[in-house]
Amino acid sequence: MQQFAVVVRELRTLLASFKFVKLIQPYHLHILLGGLGIQFLYKILLNNVTTLNGFNTLDTIFNDIPLYLIAYYGFFVGAWLTLISRDVKILSYALWGYAFVILFPFEHLRLFDLVHAAIYVAAGYGIFRYLTTTQGRNDSQNLNA
Repeated sequence: MQQFAVVVRELRTLLASFKFVKLIQPYHLHILLGGLGIQFLYKILLNNVTTLNGFNTLDTIFNDIPLYLIAYYGFFVGAWLTLISRDVKILSYALWGYAFVILFPFEHLRLFDLVHAAIYVAAGYGIFRYLTTTQGRNDSQNLNA
């Protein structure tokens, strides 16, 4: 975990050198959880809409206006920003939530879906374990960014 703490510290230094990152850093949780929420909302609506007109509306909102794509990439931007912030403890829960969104309707599960979700569960567990070590606690407490 000491190597991961060094990587996080250097990543924080690198990303903090960009003005754009400093500009959006205060909104990292909004970006992270907003992207996760929009993806979850899309899956809920996709499972509950039954009419052709409803599907056309969903297609317009999430595909023509690329709201789903913005939410998808927004989640990962928010994850990187959360990794370099004080609130890194929320990242593990967000990764577990993303694994839930991947599997959401819990129907027609394929091996790809299970492996995809398992990767995010393992990454969330790794972040959670990193935060329980002394390096992780010291790194998040001594954060100056």
